[in-house]
Amino acid sequence: MALGSGRGSKMLNRKGLSPAQLVAVAFTLMILLGTALLMLPAASASGKSTSFIDALFTSTSAVTVTGLGTLDTETHWSFWGHLILGLLIQIGGFGIVGFASLVGYLLEGRISLKNKMTTSSEASIAVAPDVKSLLKNIAKMMLGFQAVLFVFLFVRFLTKYNYDWQDALGHGLFHAIASFNNAGFALYSDSLMGFARDGWIIAPIFVTVFIASLGFPVLVEIRDRLKLKLLKLFKRKPDYWMAAQWSLNSRIVLWSSFVLLIAGTFGVAIMEWNNPQTLGKLDPISKSLDSIFASVMPRTAGFNAMDISALNPATWLGIEILMFIGGASASTAGGIKLGTAVVLFYVIYTEIRGETAVNIGNRRLPRSMQRQALTIVTLTTFVILGAVALLRLTTDFSLDQILFEVVSATGTVGLSTGITADLPDHAKFLLSLLMLFGRLGPIVVATSLALRKTRRHFEYPKERPLIG
Repeated sequence: MALGSGRGSKMLNRKGLSPAQLVAVAFTLMILLGTALLMLPAASASGKSTSFIDALFTSTSAVTVTGLGTLDTETHWSFWGHLILGLLIQIGGFGIVGFASLVGYLLEGRISLKNKMTTSSEASIAVAPDVKSLLKNIAKMMLGFQAVLFVFLFVRFLTKYNYDWQDALGHGLFHAIASFNNAGFALYSDSLMGFARDGWIIAPIFVTVFIASLGFPVLVEIRDRLKLKLLKLFKRKPDYWMAAQWSLNSRIVLWSSFVLLIAGTFGVAIMEWNNPQTLGKLDPISKSLDSIFASVMPRTAGFNAMDISALNPATWLGIEILMFIGGASASTAGGIKLGTAVVLFYVIYTEIRGETAVNIGNRRLPRSMQRQALTIVTLTTFVILGAVALLRLTTDFSLDQILFEVVSATGTVGLSTGITADLPDHAKFLLSLLMLFGRLGPIVVATSLALRKTRRHFEYPKERPLIG
C-alpha cells in the first residue's frame, strides 16, 4: 500500500495535501482499519464483537505505540486479536508512511518524490538524500533488535516457565515487537510485574527499550563508528569517510538519555526505597533493578514491574516529567523529544547568561529551531492542561490520577494508575485524540490543520512590551 503511487495518491495530490497532512491521514486511516478489525467477533476471546469506543481506543493505542488499554489484553483478546495488535504496533512503530514507502520500493523498485517528502516528514529529519537506504536501514535495525530480544524471551519462557513452544513463540515475538516499538502492551493482566524478579526477562526488555528510544539516526551513527573501530583494529582501510566528532544530534541524545536514566533511577529509588507496597520489601539488588526499569519505561514503553497505583505522588510527578520529555526524534518514543528539551534548556541558560546566540558544544543553533522548540513545548503544555481541566470537570477521578493519565497518553507512554478501564466513553475518546496528537507531534498537527502558508511582504516597527 504505497501512498505515493497509484489512484489513491492521485486523489490526494489533487486535493493538494502536504506531506504532513498525508502522515495524519495515513495514521487516521490505519487506526480506523485497526478499529474495524478489532471489532470483529473473532478478535475477542468471548467471540462477541467489541464496542466501537473500546476498539477505537485500543487501535489508537497500538498504532501510536502507546500501550494504554481499556480492556485486559490477556483475557479479552483472542489469538487473532493479539495478532492484529502486534501488526498495528509494528506498523505504527515503523511509521505508517515509511512502511508504505518501503512496500512500494520492494514492489516497484523505486520511490516517488512525494513519498520521499512524506517519509522525511514522518521520520522528523531535515534531509533525506537517500530514502531507500534510510528505509532499509530502519527495517533491518528494527527486525535485528527484535530478533535478538525474541531469542532471549523465547528461550526463557521455554526453559524457566515451561511454556509449550507455541506459547513461548507467541509471547516472545509479541513482547519483542512491543518492546522495541516502545509500546506498553503486554500479554499479562499485571503487565510485567510477574517477572519483576527475573533479570533474564526484565533486563533485556529495558535495554531494548532504551536502545529504541535513542532514535534511528543515532543508532546508525553508533553502528558506523563501531564498524570503523573494527576496521582500524584489523588494520583495514574503511570504504567511507566519517567526521572525527560525533554529530550534535547524537551528542545531545546520548548524554541527555544517560542523564535522565541516572536521575530517574535515583529519583525512583530514593522515593520508593522504603515503600512497603513497591520496593520496601525487596533486597537491594532487586530494588536497584526495579528502579532502573521504572526509569527507562516512561521513555516511552509503558511496561511496569511495580504497581503504579501504589507509588508515592512525588514519584508520579517524577515519572510525568520523564513521560513529558520522552525519547529522541526519529525513534519509536514519544514526548516532546530529547532534542526539544535540551534546546529549550540552552535557550533559558543563554538568556540567564545574557548572551545573544544559543550555542550547544561548539555549534550555534538557528533561531528557527529555537522557535520550533518553544512552539512544541507550548502547544503540548496547552493540550495537556486543557485535557486535564476537561476530564477533571467531567469525571470523578483525582487531579493526580487525571494528570498522570493525560501525560501518559500525550507522551504515548502507556503507564496508568489503573483508571483507564473505568473512564467514561467521552474520556476514552479524548485520550485517543491525545495519543494521536502525541504520535504525530504538535508541529505536524499544526501543519496538517493549516490551509496555507502566509508570507508577509512587510514588517511592523519594533516595540518592547514589559515582561517578567
